[in-house]
Amino acid sequence: MDKSFDALLKLENQFNFLLRFANDIIFLMDAEGNILEANDVSVQTYGWSLEELLSRNIRDLQENAAPVPGCKPVDAGGLFETRHTRRDGSTFPVEVSTRLFKHEGQTYQQSIVRDITPREKMQRRLARDAKRFEGLLKLNEAATEMPEKEFMQFGLEWVETLTGSKIAFIHFVNDDQESIELVAWSKATREKYCTAGYDNHYPASQAGIWADSLRQRQSLIFNDYANYSDKRGLPEGHSALNRLISVPVVEGEKVRVILGVGNKETDYDSEDVEIARLFGNDMWRIIRRQRLEAELTANLEQQRALNKKLEEAQSHLLQSEKMASLGQLSAGVAHELNNPIGFVYSNMGTLEVYLNDIFSINSAYEALEQESAANSPALEHVHQLKRTVDYDYIKQDIFQLMSQSKDGLARMRKIVQDLKDFSHVGEEGWQWSDLHKGLDSTLNIVWNELKYKCQIVKEYGTIPQVYCMASQINQVFMNLLVNAGQAIQNSGVITIRTGVEQDSVWIEIADTGKGMTPEQMKHIFEPFYTTKPVGEGTGLGLSLSYGIIQKHNGRIEVKSEIGRGTVMRIWLPEASVARASA
Repeated sequence: MDKSFDALLKLENQFNFLLRFANDIIFLMDAEGNILEANDVSVQTYGWSLEELLSRNIRDLQENAAPVPGCKPVDAGGLFETRHTRRDGSTFPVEVSTRLFKHEGQTYQQSIVRDITPREKMQRRLARDAKRFEGLLKLNEAATEMPEKEFMQFGLEWVETLTGSKIAFIHFVNDDQESIELVAWSKATREKYCTAGYDNHYPASQAGIWADSLRQRQSLIFNDYANYSDKRGLPEGHSALNRLISVPVVEGEKVRVILGVGNKETDYDSEDVEIARLFGNDMWRIIRRQRLEAELTANLEQQRALNKKLEEAQSHLLQSEKMASLGQLSAGVAHELNNPIGFVYSNMGTLEVYLNDIFSINSAYEALEQESAANSPALEHVHQLKRTVDYDYIKQDIFQLMSQSKDGLARMRKIVQDLKDFSHVGEEGWQWSDLHKGLDSTLNIVWNELKYKCQIVKEYGTIPQVYCMASQINQVFMNLLVNAGQAIQNSGVITIRTGVEQDSVWIEIADTGKGMTPEQMKHIFEPFYTTKPVGEGTGLGLSLSYGIIQKHNGRIEVKSEIGRGTVMRIWLPEASVARASA
C-alpha cells in the first residue's frame, strides 16, 4: 500500500512539474469553465496572480469581440483560435485546444492555450509580402500601358495601400542636387487631401525636414511630425502631416527621387520604409529605362529622317549633276554647231547672190541668142543641153531650194539658241528671267517627246520678269511638260497658262491625260515615287522640282481627276521677295 501511494505521489509531482514548466498555458476547468488549476506560464502571460486566475471563469479571459466556441460534453477534443485579454487590457491571439473528460463522476475541461502572436505576425508578413510582390508585378505591367505621370500615381497608390497611408508624393531631384520638383501626388491625395500645385522647381534648401532624406541620403521616419521644431511650413493647399516617411532613391552618387507617404493611423516602422524603398527604386528604374528608350527611339527616328534627307539630297544632287552635265553638253553642242551653221548660212546667202549674178549673165546670153540669126552647131548644142537638163525648171527651182535651205538653217540656229537658253551655261546664279522665253525654249527641247500625240495650247498672260535661277526653273518646266506628255496615252492637249495674282506670278501646265487618285497625289513629291511603269521614270523629277520651287520661296499646287487629267500650277513670289531670300 505504501509503495502504491508513493508511486501515485511521484506521478502527481511529475504531472505538477510538467504542468508548471510547460511552454504553453494550461488550464484545468470544471464543466462551467471555472478555472481550477493554472500553470506558471499562465500567470506570466496574463499578468494575474494564480489566486486571481483560480477565481475566474475562462470566459473572463476572452476579448469581448472574440468568438467563444462551445464545448460538447463528449470525449472528443476541440481546436479553435480566439483572442484573450491580459490584466492590462491588451489582447493577443491564441490557439486553444480543449478536451472534456470525467473523473469520479464529474466532468472537467483541460485547455492548452498557445500564444500565436509570432505566427500571426508571420502570417501578416507573408500576406503583406504577397501583396507587395503583386504590387511590384502590376507596377511593371502598368509601365507599358500608362503615361509617366499616371504610372507614378499608380505606384503611389500601391505604396499607400501597403503602408496604410493616406497621402503619397514623389519629388524628382535635379542633377545639381540643389533643386527639386514635385512631379506627382497619388490620386487619392489629390482628390481628398491636397490641392498644392506641382510640376514646379524650387531649391531643396527651402524644403522642410522631409527633404533631410536628400541631405542625409537615408530613409527617415517622422512618427510625431507635428512636434518637430525644425519642420518648417507646408505649401498652401498641402495636407496637414501627422506621420511621415521620406525615402531617397539613390543612383550612383546622386539622389534621383524622394518618395514620401504620410498620415498612417499607427506609427510607421522599418517594414513600411522597405515597401517605400522597393517601390521607389522600381518606379525610378522603370521611368529611367522608358526615358532612355524614348530618347533612343527619338534618336533613331531622327537618324532615319537624316538618312532619308541625305538620300534625297544625294539623289537630287545626282539628278542636278546630270542636268548640269546635260546643260553643259547641250551648250557645248550648241556652241560647236553654231559656228558651222553660221558660216553655212552666210555662204548660202553669198551663193544665192552668185547664182543671181550667174543667171543674170545667162539671161543676157539668151537675149543675144535670140538676136543672132546664125544657126551654128554650137548654139544648137547649147539648146539641146538646156532641154536635156530641163534648164527652165532648174532656173525656177534652184531659188526655192535656196530658200528652203535657209529656212532649215534658221530652224537649226533656233534649236541651238534654245539649247543655250535652256542650259543657261555661263549665266549661273540668280538673275532676271523671262519665263515665257524659258517656256518656249523648253518646249522646243522636249518637242520630240510631245509632237506625235500632244497639241500645245499657249494662253500666256502678261507677266513681269522674275528674279530666279533660270536654268533650274527651266528644269521644272521640262519635268512638268514631260510628265504631262507621258500622262497622255494616245492623243490629248497640253495647255500652258501664265498670269499674275496679287504678289505672285503663276505658271500652269494642264494635260488631258489619265489623271491621278487622291492617294497617288499624297506621294507625288516624295523621292523615288512614280506612277509610271518600270523603266519609264526615276521618281525624282517632281521631288527635284518641288525642292527647286521651295528654294525660290514658291509652291506647287496639284489638281487631278482620274480620266480628266492633271493641272500643275507653280507659284513664284514677286521679284522683291524672291530677291531678298536669295
